[in-house]
Amino acid sequence: SLHDALPIYRFTPQARHTYEALIDKSFWLYGGEIGVNEHGVAVGNEAVFSTVASESDGVVLIDLLRLTLERCATRREAVDLVARMLAEFGQGGNCELRGNSHFDGSFIVSDKTGAVVIETAGREWAAREVQGFGSISNGYTIGADWDRSSMAASNGVKPDFGKLVGDAEKTRCVGAFERRKASYDFLAARKGRITVRTMADLLRYTGPGAYTPLEGESPTRICMHAAPYDNRLWQATGALIADTRGNDVMAWVTATSGTDVSIFKPAFFGVELPDLGPMPRESFTPGAYWWKHEFLHRRAMSDYDRLMPEIRGSFEALEDEFFRESETVRRGGQPEKAEFVAECWQRADEARDRWIEKLEARNYFIENAAYRAMWEQFNRAASLPL
Repeated sequence: SLHDALPIYRFTPQARHTYEALIDKSFWLYGGEIGVNEHGVAVGNEAVFSTVASESDGVVLIDLLRLTLERCATRREAVDLVARMLAEFGQGGNCELRGNSHFDGSFIVSDKTGAVVIETAGREWAAREVQGFGSISNGYTIGADWDRSSMAASNGVKPDFGKLVGDAEKTRCVGAFERRKASYDFLAARKGRITVRTMADLLRYTGPGAYTPLEGESPTRICMHAAPYDNRLWQATGALIADTRGNDVMAWVTATSGTDVSIFKPAFFGVELPDLGPMPRESFTPGAYWWKHEFLHRRAMSDYDRLMPEIRGSFEALEDEFFRESETVRRGGQPEKAEFVAECWQRADEARDRWIEKLEARNYFIENAAYRAMWEQFNRAASLPL
């Protein structure tokens, strides 16, 4: 929450200059979940679970992500900032909307020339350069192979960061290693030919073969869907792809939940996004862009197996047009980019609205009782008129 962020900014000297950043964030928090800035620094975060006790008040991982995007022009500066913040303030504070829980931060940070993974536990941290490509999940991936760390080597031997700080049981419960292996293997199979389309497909990846959102008690899929199990009561609520080519920086965003029932749309620095309405809140917010999409997303979840192929087919065809046309537009001026953004978002909205109209004509009913009860609870809590 903003209250959680205030102690950081009350005592931290303000930067003389901050960079323009595009951030996907939780409505109740100041910081960001994923984002990219005008210098092409992109950051994604994951919660990781350590045995290190949290401080009563300190930075949380999503604060660190936003601070990085606002203040860092390279990945090395990102490592320096995280190290400085943790040394001065430590990690602590509530990271959830409901309840009171804390977890530590893992980050993957890319810039114009490479990428680095940064993993933290309380005031401790380690960073490892990415070779070729990489991925992170909800578990520690850095052992003794770190390039920089708050921990010192002893007689030339580096300590194993993940083994020293990781909570193995919590990590197991959230399917961290299965999910990381799925994303890493997906990229490895496409090494040398990874494109924006590759990344969009990865963010929607549910594994080989048939899939239904009810499958599995652990969250082992990349495209995250909620299910009525203790460790699966959450889902992807937004996605972003940073597309950096030297000084040419742009992003592709959904601004909506359910990545496989969403459309990636272009965003350029210095170009305003369309009016997305009021900030979406915990309960249904009329006029909010995110909530309008829920009338498609939640209905699609009621008959996923049958609806998904058709929805994905129509949405991906539209995305492919956007991706192809952007190759020319991104080399143009701001007026051309602004016109392209407006047109793409409008076409995406029209495609969404056609599907909402089509699904409104059907009976909205989920056959599985437990899955139906979960969505009914979500809809009641949000006062969503479905």
